[in-house]
Amino acid sequence: MSILSKPHQLQSCEKFHPWGKTCTSSASQIWFAVFLAGLKLYAPLFLVPALIFKRKSIQFLVQRTLPEILRSSVFLGTYAGVYAGAICLIRRIVGKDLKSMAAISGFFAGLLSILIEKKSRRSELALYCLNQAIEVVWKMAAARKLVPLFKNGEVLVYMIASSILLYFYQNEPDSLRSNMNGLLKFFIGKN
Repeated sequence: MSILSKPHQLQSCEKFHPWGKTCTSSASQIWFAVFLAGLKLYAPLFLVPALIFKRKSIQFLVQRTLPEILRSSVFLGTYAGVYAGAICLIRRIVGKDLKSMAAISGFFAGLLSILIEKKSRRSELALYCLNQAIEVVWKMAAARKLVPLFKNGEVLVYMIASSILLYFYQNEPDSLRSNMNGLLKFFIGKN
């Protein structure tokens, strides 16, 4: 990873994805692998609440829950596949590796993949990504000695992320999904 932190002459992409002969086939393989992992992640995430809390019929599960599982899995696969493909594409266009390649690739991957998800889920994904971004920024700042690295620092990151979530629960409850509002009402109480 440190080799990518400094600009240098372009090397073959095969070093970055040795399992595939071309960048396109590698990005496709990444898409498929992450799509399958997304199915494993999202199936219980969507099915368990539908079965326990909503107690809906099989028809509801097939018509509503299954498409949500597939859509979210395609979202994850698209993000990973576009990210990998964008890195190779940027490398070919620019002709060298840059520090900003990962950020640019992540921007385009996020931009394209977020269009797959329903509008109602986009705010949840934004909150999740904000949590991840806070953690990454904290770790980068600590690695550069800009902030002190202390034991159990992830607790501070969790507190910041939780305070953002609770801010939205308190002040903008419509921006959270009804399941999230219901879960927070169950644990915290009525707003």
